[in-house]
Amino acid sequence: MICPKRTSELLDLHLAPFKDKDPAWEVGVSRIAGRGLMATRSLKRGQIIFKDMPLLISLSGHEEDSLNTCSVCLTELPDTRFMCRMGCGLPVCSLCSKKKQHKDDCDLLKSWGPNEPEVANSVIIRLLCVARALNLNKDQRDLIYCLQANLDNNHRVEVRNAAKCFKNFPTDKKIFEIMNRTVAVLRTNGFDKTTDRTNDNQEFNYRALYPLFAVMNHDCIPNAYYTFEEKTNIMIVRAAVDIPEGFEITTTYTKLFTGNIARHLFLKMKKGFTCKCSRCSDPTEKGAYISGLYCRDTNCSGLVVPEITGLPHPNYNCLECKQKSTHAQMMKSQDFASGAINAKANSNSLRTLVQYLNEKSDNFIPSSNYVVIDAKLTVLQRLGQGREDCSEELAANTRLRYSRDVIQVMDQLGLGESLVRTQLQELLRREEERRAKRLAEDAEKQRKLAELQAKAAEADKLLAALEEAARAEEVAAAPAPAPAPAATETA
Repeated sequence: MICPKRTSELLDLHLAPFKDKDPAWEVGVSRIAGRGLMATRSLKRGQIIFKDMPLLISLSGHEEDSLNTCSVCLTELPDTRFMCRMGCGLPVCSLCSKKKQHKDDCDLLKSWGPNEPEVANSVIIRLLCVARALNLNKDQRDLIYCLQANLDNNHRVEVRNAAKCFKNFPTDKKIFEIMNRTVAVLRTNGFDKTTDRTNDNQEFNYRALYPLFAVMNHDCIPNAYYTFEEKTNIMIVRAAVDIPEGFEITTTYTKLFTGNIARHLFLKMKKGFTCKCSRCSDPTEKGAYISGLYCRDTNCSGLVVPEITGLPHPNYNCLECKQKSTHAQMMKSQDFASGAINAKANSNSLRTLVQYLNEKSDNFIPSSNYVVIDAKLTVLQRLGQGREDCSEELAANTRLRYSRDVIQVMDQLGLGESLVRTQLQELLRREEERRAKRLAEDAEKQRKLAELQAKAAEADKLLAALEEAARAEEVAAAPAPAPAPAATETA
C-alpha cells in the first residue's frame, strides 16, 4: 500500500487553490480496503466535507456520443467545421483554439500524426484525457501513481487501439507505461459518465479524475454524496448523514436501487473487488427487499431473496416457507416482470405505464423490487417534463405517491441526504402545496357556494313571506260580499 502520508502531501498540493487550512478529512488506513478518507471532526448531515477539482478531464468520446463538443471548454459546437484547423484531430471552439490547454494538446497529438485529422474520431477524443497525463508536472504525475489502479489484462487495450489512429505514435516504453497507468487509474476510480451512479449523485458526462474523491472507498449505503459546479466542474462532497469523528467517509460506485446480485457483479467485473458492507451481507437489504420476488409455490405468499454466497448466480430462499429456488428459475420471473414493465415504459402512453404499475404489476412482482422502483423514477422524470397523456389529477396523485414510495425505500435502506432525496422532497413539497392550495380553493368555493345557497334560501323564504303577505292584503282589500236578500212570504 502506498504511504498515506505521501498521498496526503500530494493531495495538499493539488488542492492548494482551495486554501483549506483545516480540512475535515485525512487519509488513513481503512477497514474497508487499503487507504480511505477519515473524518477529522464530527460532521453534520448536509455539511460540505471537501471540494475537489479534476486533475484530468475531457470528453468521454463514446461511439454514441456527439463529437461536436469543444475538447477544452466542453461546450457543444455547430454541426460543421468544428475540428481544429492545425491538424491535431480534436474538436475545438474558436476561442479555446488560442488557449494554452489546446496548444499543449494540439502540439502533442500533431506530433503523433493523426491519420484523418479533419474527421472527428471517438478513439482519439477519448484518448485525450489519458494523453494529457504526459503534460502534467512531476508532482501531479506522482499523484496519479499514488492512486489505486487495477492492472488487469484489459487496461493496455485502449492505448494499443488508439495507436492505430496515428502515423507516428510514440514507441517509448515510458510513455506507454504512463498512459497505461492513467487508464488503469481512470478505470478504477475515475469518472466515465455517471450512468451507474445517477440514482444518488449528480449526472456527469465527462471522463475525469478527481484525486481526493478517488481515495474514497465504496459502501452500498454511503455516508457522503457529491454534486458538481456547472461552470467549473468542481466537485462538492457533502455528508449524507451525521459522521462521527474518526469514521471513514464513503461514496458509492453503483446505483443505489440495484439489487445485491447486480451490484456484486458490477463491482467485481468493473472495480475488481467484492463488497462486504452491511447491506451486501443482508439478503433482505435492510428490509427493503430490492431483490425480492414472489415465492414460486402458489400456496405461499412469501418473498424469496438471493442467498449471500458471493457467487454470480446464487439460489433464492423463501422467507416464509423456506423453499429453495434456483437462480435460473427466479430469473424467469424477474425477466418476465422487467420485460412487461419496460414494454409499457417504452410505449408512447405514460398513462398506460402508470395504470400498469398501480393496478397490475403487483400481481407478479413486489413493489419493492428494483425494476418497479426504476420504473417509478422514470415516471417522475417524465412527469417533470410534462404530464403527457395523464390527466391533471392522475399526474398529481402519481407524483405524490411515487415520491413517497421511493423515499420510503431510501429510509428502509438507511440512506441519508442525497441529490435524489432532495429532488423527491422538493417534488413532494411542491405537490403537497399544490394539493393544499387546491383543497383551500375548493373549500373556498364550497364556502361561497354555501353562502350563496344560504342567501338564496333566505331570499326564497323572504319571497314566500312577501307572497303570503300579498295574498293576505288581497284578501283584506277584497270587498265584503253583499248580504243575501231576505226571503218574502207568499200569500
